[in-house]
Amino acid sequence: MCDHCGCREFTPVAELTAEHDVILDLAWALAESIRSGVEDQPVKQRLLALLDAHVAKEETGLYPMLYDLGELSDVALRTLEAEHDDIHMTISEGRFGRREYYELSAHIEVEDAELFSSGRFVFDQDDWDALQAIHDRVDTPSLDPVGG
Repeated sequence: MCDHCGCREFTPVAELTAEHDVILDLAWALAESIRSGVEDQPVKQRLLALLDAHVAKEETGLYPMLYDLGELSDVALRTLEAEHDDIHMTISEGRFGRREYYELSAHIEVEDAELFSSGRFVFDQDDWDALQAIHDRVDTPSLDPVGG
């Protein structure tokens, strides 16, 4: 996880980062349960609910805002959104294993290390306020630990 530019001082980035941490914890637990042959349905449902909220924030807030400012190309935008779709599909279909976990982790690394820091340097206060307003409209599930 990146922390060199101070982007997590901005509430929307801090929220997305905290969600990334829980998403990765839940995703690992799900991948391991599938590997053991008994898919953990409560973990799967928590993960899907959190992903739905998280993706809504990114695809209606962060991504289009960075795109509009020229910080995200057409190809990068389509790639990130396709990765969201692929992640959701593999989880929903019970095919989420370690390889998919590492693909998810790489996706999150791009967001943490590149997109969040881009926002830090190109967003003004009005942009941060707009992004926060988008986050406020999304009903995000609890970020309690895996067992919680």
